Amino acid sequence: MIWTARPDTTLDFLNATCVEFSGMPLDQLLDKGWLSVLHPEDIEHAAGIYVPAFEARRPFVMEYRLRRADGVYRWCLASGVPKYELDGRFAGYIGCSVDISERKEAEDRMRQAGVALEASHRQIHQLAGRLIEAQDAERARIARDLHDDVSQQLAGMSIAVSQLRHRMGDFAGSNERQEDLRALQQRTSSLAENVRHLSHDLHPSVLRHVGLVAALTTYCAELQRAHGTVLTCRAEGDFNTIAPELALCLYRVAQEALRNVTAHAGASCADLQLVRTDDGTEMVVTDDGKGFDVVDSLNRGKGLGLVSITERVRLAGGSVSIAPHVIRGTRVSVRIPASARVRIDGVTAVASGTTARRFEQPSQSRPS
Repeated sequence: MIWTARPDTTLDFLNATCVEFSGMPLDQLLDKGWLSVLHPEDIEHAAGIYVPAFEARRPFVMEYRLRRADGVYRWCLASGVPKYELDGRFAGYIGCSVDISERKEAEDRMRQAGVALEASHRQIHQLAGRLIEAQDAERARIARDLHDDVSQQLAGMSIAVSQLRHRMGDFAGSNERQEDLRALQQRTSSLAENVRHLSHDLHPSVLRHVGLVAALTTYCAELQRAHGTVLTCRAEGDFNTIAPELALCLYRVAQEALRNVTAHAGASCADLQLVRTDDGTEMVVTDDGKGFDVVDSLNRGKGLGLVSITERVRLAGGSVSIAPHVIRGTRVSVRIPASARVRIDGVTAVASGTTARRFEQPSQSRPS
């Protein structure tokens, strides 16, 4: 739709397409008649662009709705440029309008899809966070059952076997039975020790007693004995005042990272470094293994440990970087700012550089 306007903004020409589109006679559209087919809600907006452009004699572009011959309003994109006489006098504007309704509808669909996608992402993140919280709660429950029930029963069984051995000591021909009982007692003690390690691995109560650094040092030593990979743990800064929720988050992330090292990396050694400053907390795990492709692992559904690491750190308000090490192997870097609020098991704590402040959530907001 092509049009021209006089210097006073009134229209003095409209082509046949304008007449066909509007379904109105040409004489009713000229001058200011075209305003009658402009959507009432767009008149002020259009005037705010159209009139100042004439006054400044500058090109303009604007969007508005025009009523089509069938009564349906269609979105149009209008553009105009000033025109001049041969002697340089301002002669008004020449412009065109294009129906862009399909494009606007597509933009609306994309915008709605974007909003829905963002809401879906939020729901997925919330679900992932709740799953991690539920996992930690279930781990704690199982660990308590193992420690308070199974471990105690195994300890009682070991004592009972020891007492039975002593009672059988005076019987003739009991040497063979003594050996059987001794082997049974050793197996029972070994099983009790394994259950104890499993209980601590499921829920590291040692965190409350000795702190994050000592707990991770002990964990590295136990993992080294079990797998042969040389594991070192170093710490810089004050970790005595770290929030318990943040300590648990870092402990779990270290567990996942070191398990990947011992199970998949084929590494001969790995290093875990903790650094705490007034700005926040950083944990870096490096190894000299064969490395891996993070994106490929996630695409093949073999990166659940990586997902757990990412989600735990995200819940703590931090960031994760997983990349090849400088020489070989992999470098997992976690950073959590001091202002981050760590939410674990329905409790939010500030990861402060000096104080571990806790904020109890209202009971109705806790995930079921």
